[in-house]
Amino acid sequence: MNSLRSRLLLIAAAIGLSVFALFPRQTAVREKTPDGSFTETTKRLWPLKYGLDLQGGMHLALEIDESKGAVADKKDALGRALKTVRNRIDQFGVSEPVVQLAGDDRIIVELPGIDDQQRAQDVVQQSAFLQFQIVDKSGALDKALPRLDAAVRSRRLDVSSGAPAADTARPSSATPLSGLLSGDTAKKVTVAASPDSAKAAVGATDSAKRDVNGPMTRLLQAGQVPGQFYVKEIDVPRLTRYLADSAVRAAIPPGKVLRFGADTLAGAPGQGTFREFYVLDSRPIITGEFLTDAKPNSDPLQGGYIVEFEFNAEGGRVFRKETGRHVRDNMAVVLDDRVMTAPTINSAIGRNGQITLGGGTLQDAQDLALVLRAGALPVPLKVAEIRNIGASLGQDSIDKGKRAFGIAIALVIVIMVGYYRFSGGIAVVALGLYIFFTLAALAGFGATLTLPGLAGLVLGVGIAVDANVLIFERIREEMDRGKSARLSIDEGFTHALSAIVDTSVATILSGAVLYQYGTGPVRGFAVTLVVGVAASLFTAIFVTRTLLLLWLDRTGGTKPLSI
Repeated sequence: MNSLRSRLLLIAAAIGLSVFALFPRQTAVREKTPDGSFTETTKRLWPLKYGLDLQGGMHLALEIDESKGAVADKKDALGRALKTVRNRIDQFGVSEPVVQLAGDDRIIVELPGIDDQQRAQDVVQQSAFLQFQIVDKSGALDKALPRLDAAVRSRRLDVSSGAPAADTARPSSATPLSGLLSGDTAKKVTVAASPDSAKAAVGATDSAKRDVNGPMTRLLQAGQVPGQFYVKEIDVPRLTRYLADSAVRAAIPPGKVLRFGADTLAGAPGQGTFREFYVLDSRPIITGEFLTDAKPNSDPLQGGYIVEFEFNAEGGRVFRKETGRHVRDNMAVVLDDRVMTAPTINSAIGRNGQITLGGGTLQDAQDLALVLRAGALPVPLKVAEIRNIGASLGQDSIDKGKRAFGIAIALVIVIMVGYYRFSGGIAVVALGLYIFFTLAALAGFGATLTLPGLAGLVLGVGIAVDANVLIFERIREEMDRGKSARLSIDEGFTHALSAIVDTSVATILSGAVLYQYGTGPVRGFAVTLVVGVAASLFTAIFVTRTLLLLWLDRTGGTKPLSI
C-alpha cells in the first residue's frame, strides 16, 4: 500500500504542476491605442503560446545587403545583427515573436498578431547609427566649390543623357525629425528662393573666382548658420548623383563630410520645398555606442514629441569635454547619415540630451527611441522574403485542428473501451492525463504551439494508446495461460516494457533530428512530438499501472480483470 500511495502522490504532484503551468496568469502586454501609440497593460492570459500560423501575423526573411559593399565575415556579421534585431523586436510590443538564424545567411523574424507591417519592417531594417558631428564654420565648401564644379563638368555629370546612375535620395514622405538638444532650438525658416539670393548667398567670400552658374554652385543656397545650405527638393536626386561620383568625392575638402538633412522646408510661393544640406567635420565627437537609454516624451514648451537619451559615465565625460570645446558652434545630430537637427551649443553638455520631432507622432518617437536603445545594425539588412498570414486563416486552422483532434480522441475512446472494456476505460483516463501533461509541458518550457504542432499532438494520441495496446495484449496472453490478474498485470508490464521503450526512443531521436536540422513548422512538429512521446511513456507505463494496482487493491484481486 505504501508503494501505491507513493505512486498516487507522484501522479497528484504531476497534475498539480500541470495545473500551475496551464493556469491563466497576469501577463504584461503592449496594446495599440487609437492614436497609433502603444501602452503598457496587463492581461490574464493562458500561458500556452500560439504560433504564427495559428494567430496570424508576418514572416520576414532578412539577408545581408551587400549593394553598398561586400561583407568579409557574413556569419559573424549576421550573428551580431541577430542580437540587435532581437533587441528591437523584444521592445516592439509584439506578443511572442520568433527571431532566429536560418542557415548561415538569413535571419527569420516571425511576428504573430502584427497589424502594422510597414512599421515593423522599417524598425527591423533601420541601421540607427547615431553620431554627433560639429557643423563646419570655416567655409570649407565655399572654397572647394570651384573644384567640385570642375569635377562635375569633367565627368559630364550635368549632362542628363550621359549621367551615370546613382542612388536616389530618401523620399520627402519620410518622417521629418528636427529640434532640440539640451534645450537649444534649431530654428525653422522659410527660404526665399530668388536667383539673386542664391548668387549672393553661396560663395560671397570668393565671388571673384566663383562661377555662380557652376553645376553644383547653382544648386546650393546659404542657410541660417555657417556650414548649412538649402537644396530644392527637386534637385536632391541630381546633387546625390554628383556626390556619388568618385571624382567629385575626391574634391570634397579633407576632414569634411556632406550630409542631407531630414527636414524639408517651405520655400517662397511657387518655389516648392527645400531640403537642408550640411558640411560637417568628418570626425564625430561621440557616437551612439555610449547610449544607455532613450525614451519618448512630450514637449510641453514647443509641442509635439521628443526623444530623451542618456550616455553612460564614459560617454558623459567625452560629451561634456567635446561640447565644452565647441561652445557657440552648431552640433549636428546625425542618424543613419541624415542630419536630424543642428542646434547651437550654449554650454558644455553632460550625460543627458534630447531630440525633438518637429512633425512626428508619438509612434515616431517610440520607434526612434527603440532603435537607439537596441543599437545600430553591424551590417545593412534587406528583406529577402515576406509573407502575411491573416488572423482569419489562423482561426480557421485552429478550428480544423480542434476538429481533427476531437475526432481522433473520440475514435480512440470508442475503440479502446469497445475492445478492452474496463481496461480500455483506464487507458482512456491515462490518455486524458497524457493530453493534459503534454500541454502543460509545452507551456512550462515556453514552446509555441503551431499547426504542425497540432498534427504532432494528434499523432501523439495514437502513440500513447499504442503502448497500452502492447501492454493489454501481453496481459491477455498471461491470463490465457491461467495466471492470476495481479501476476498477469505484472508480467504484462514487464515484458512489454522493452518494446515500448525501444519504439519511444526511436521516435524521440527522430524528433530530435527534425528539431536540430528543421526550421519553423518542422521544429514545431518535432517539439510537440518529443514532448508527447515523453508524456505517453509516463502515462502508459506509470499511470495505467497505478490505476490497475488501485483496482486490485480495492477488489483484493478476487474479481476477473475486464480486458
